[in-house]
Amino acid sequence: MNETQKNPLNTNLQANVQEVSNNFIKSDYIIKSHELIQQGYKVYLLAQGTNVPYEASRGHLDATKDVKALTDMFLKYGANSNIAISLVDTGVAVLDIDKHSTNGFQSLIQSGHTLNLDNEVWEMTPRSGAHVFFKIPDGVSADDLKHDLMAGVELLTDKVTVAPSVKLVDGTEVEYKHFGGDISQCSVMPDWLIELASNVAKSGNTQTGRVPRYSAQQRWEMVLNGFIQGQRNNMCVSLSGYLLRIHVDPNIAYAIVKKVNENSDVPLAEKEVETIYRSAYQREKQRRLGGR
Repeated sequence: MNETQKNPLNTNLQANVQEVSNNFIKSDYIIKSHELIQQGYKVYLLAQGTNVPYEASRGHLDATKDVKALTDMFLKYGANSNIAISLVDTGVAVLDIDKHSTNGFQSLIQSGHTLNLDNEVWEMTPRSGAHVFFKIPDGVSADDLKHDLMAGVELLTDKVTVAPSVKLVDGTEVEYKHFGGDISQCSVMPDWLIELASNVAKSGNTQTGRVPRYSAQQRWEMVLNGFIQGQRNNMCVSLSGYLLRIHVDPNIAYAIVKKVNENSDVPLAEKEVETIYRSAYQREKQRRLGGR
């Protein structure tokens, strides 16, 4: 008797449907997403194993606190979809410390800032970096906080990927790992971080003094590899200005910058890219009028 004869196919449709339903309900991603909604956060889905929204979705614009709406998303895209939360209007910001291309931990130490993760709510990212959750203190607006703080260190105030999401690292799926209590229990931003993130250029100033000078080679590497977390805004500013300065057609230059951003591990919001590009375009326009 062969194996097929020993184990006949279960043709009971109801039993098969129930098995699929049970596996769906047991998904760690679904369970965690419901917990996040209970904590008061809006959740949306990302393509499995990535930080990129599904092509047919609206990304963070689909973020919802409606369990039924979120369940419909899982049914549409899959029970193992990565999950992310919208930080908008939550009063929470995330200190994103990279350890892959640039060691953000080392940057913090060299700048004289210390961070004891044992006392914080945080997540280890797949490349051994960290997402540290902080409450924005009363009297401080998320809109006024600077994103790029130093090499390998960024402050997120719009959205963030969370555990138990996974990412493909060197061919292997690696999980985000959560430590500490619920995100809603995170501590208030320390004074040094508030000061660091509040150092924003005043109205009328340009970004020129704050943006690192990238070489032509580094800019074309951006085109190939996308923007790096912790340097996304600076890189977007630099690449936009560079393309315009070498007389690439403005529409084509904008299309290139948008494509580079889309190919980044963690893309900037489309509106933010548009704002950065418009600013770079106006600066280049003024430069040409001034003959500089």
